[in-house]
Amino acid sequence: MNGILPWTGKRTGHLDLSRAVSTAELDGAEYAVNWRKNGDVFTAEVPGARFECRIGTVPGGVRIACRAVLERAVGILKLHLLRFPALKLDHYAGCGEKMGRAQSVRFPAEEETPLRSFHNCVLTSGGESVVLSTPLRQSYDNCFTGRAAGELLLDFRLTYELRPGGLADPEFDPVTAVSGDPFEILRDYAEENAGGGRDLAAPPACGWNSWDDCRWTVTEDEVIRNAEFIASDPVLSRHVKRIIVDDGWQYCYGEWEPNHLFPSGMKSLARRLEKLGFTPGLWLAPAIVEPQSRIAQLERGMLAMSRGGQPCLSFECMRRHGFVLDPTVPASQRFIEALFDRYAAMGFGYFKLDFLAGLLTAGRFHDGSVPRCRLVGKLLESVRAGIAGRAKLLGCNFPFACGSGFVTSVRTASDIHAAWPQIRRNAVSAAYMFWANGTLWQNDPDFALCRGPEPSSGPASDRLDPLFVFVRPEAGFMPEVEDFSASMTLEEARVLLSVVLMAGGAVNLSDRMYLLNASGLDLARRTVSATPARAAVPLDLFTSDRPVYWFQQTDTGHRLLVVNWQDGPGVFPLPWEKCGGRPAQVRDFWTDAVGTPPAAAELAPRTCRLWEF
Repeated sequence: MNGILPWTGKRTGHLDLSRAVSTAELDGAEYAVNWRKNGDVFTAEVPGARFECRIGTVPGGVRIACRAVLERAVGILKLHLLRFPALKLDHYAGCGEKMGRAQSVRFPAEEETPLRSFHNCVLTSGGESVVLSTPLRQSYDNCFTGRAAGELLLDFRLTYELRPGGLADPEFDPVTAVSGDPFEILRDYAEENAGGGRDLAAPPACGWNSWDDCRWTVTEDEVIRNAEFIASDPVLSRHVKRIIVDDGWQYCYGEWEPNHLFPSGMKSLARRLEKLGFTPGLWLAPAIVEPQSRIAQLERGMLAMSRGGQPCLSFECMRRHGFVLDPTVPASQRFIEALFDRYAAMGFGYFKLDFLAGLLTAGRFHDGSVPRCRLVGKLLESVRAGIAGRAKLLGCNFPFACGSGFVTSVRTASDIHAAWPQIRRNAVSAAYMFWANGTLWQNDPDFALCRGPEPSSGPASDRLDPLFVFVRPEAGFMPEVEDFSASMTLEEARVLLSVVLMAGGAVNLSDRMYLLNASGLDLARRTVSATPARAAVPLDLFTSDRPVYWFQQTDTGHRLLVVNWQDGPGVFPLPWEKCGGRPAQVRDFWTDAVGTPPAAAELAPRTCRLWEF
């Protein structure tokens, strides 16, 4: 390594930037990047490319900007701008590329864990946190990667990636490293990356969605039956204002016409829902085109391609395969705009847009000058042109790199199910994205489920078992695909619903409401009628694998949630000092019991306490 690095002698909190080197990959060949100082610019050359780097200061840290000058056509260029061989940490937390991808690891790590974060990550050591970040709306793909092994974070790097057809001489997104209060730094990050002109302070209206309890068995009659039940309920009817028809209503992906399970058609269904007092909502996967659709059969020019230039089945979910619509093609843009104009004109005022990141599975697009991180945005431009302000949009599998201007709500957690493993898994992503809610968009932590053996008076969806699609003809017996039951207990349901409330964003029921018993309906009523609140601060987010303590400000006061994620009982000291002091009394959200706030909570396994004060 030649001479001085751009960041020699630079330190941000505990992070010594002098320990980082740079490397680059061009078409699979790796090179050391040897920086030289030329005035206030650092330059380096590798075969086929030249790099320029500038370093400056920001409050609490440094900012590094870099650009590349390409000297020949490049297939794939990767610049590992900052590469640390090893860092000793207490905790690592990072933002995902899309929903459900946030990570939280406490060191020493129990097992070796690959880490991959986008937009920002938090490195904590000795009680001090450093936040590394690049802009939310990316110009070129970039991410932070590493490996947690024992006490060390190994080969931690910031990588920029330029794929075939990218613009020449790219200006890469700058990276900042800032030390201080990570909660405040991430809130500031959200403000800096927010699109203007939108008021996101109020949480969205509550809804009901057909997916989790019906999946592809959804019918017109089932939708109406649940809508009528909600409309007749004295509590649910005051708070649930949307009915969303999810996947299963259409002929196929790419041919968005109702199938035989919706014999009256979607316009008629929208009118019936409106008469019951609801805003009709509809699920679509606008980027995905199944082989039996007319587009796939007759309009190959509208499809994204393989590296070799042919349409390819690049999308796969639950063994269901599809082509990808190319949003850089004018015919595709016209198709999407007309599709959403048609359904908005029918009265659908809410669209759940799914599999958006599936667009990026293709190998090549007709207009190669559009960076991959901007392709989903191109698709959403056509969607917004179609709805013309008549509907709100939820982005599901939405790449956060699209930025904040395209959709109102964004799924932040993975797909939920009424079972403890999914509840436990989803908590990290629901917690980490607190900074985005109400500033970039409204967080959607996925469904607020109430069913299970205790809260249901009928079968808890044990009839559904979508996992058999993973059994291959040559496979032996696979017991893991046999059980897709809604198994959560009443206490586990309270944990799930408490986490949904902590998200401070969307609340969407997704049970067959008429099958819930008194305890199940009580869960649903309390959840949808809860006092509106901001996203909670997960107080131990940067010290634990999964937050135990969540502190939330509501429109009328505060909430403190304490969760025992363990399979054994535990005693949890309560951090009242971080909640503005110990209040005179608290009310249990789930039981209405009022009492003196305890110094510690004794919790059975897989339970929580949610207090209001």
